[in-house]
Amino acid sequence: MLAHKASEEGVVCVENIKGIHTHVNLHTIPGVVYTHPEVASVGYTEEELKTAGKKYKKVPSLSKASGRARASEDQRALRRSSPTR
Repeated sequence: MLAHKASEEGVVCVENIKGIHTHVNLHTIPGVVYTHPEVASVGYTEEELKTAGKKYKKVPSLSKASGRARASEDQRALRRSSPTR
């Protein structure tokens, strides 16, 4: 999302000016497509984890846990997270 990315880039810019060499980790910035239903992502894709040989576990959860989904009374979405350990 634009504000998240711009904020992180600002922090990295100032850190680099101060001599603290760092970079923006694009895998920590959420992305969303405002369609109906919405599509969102953050982190690595399943394919990227497989290619990198990283262990992961699929954790499906219904969007009932999302306050936004509950407020809009649209809880049809299925979310899947792949946390690495």
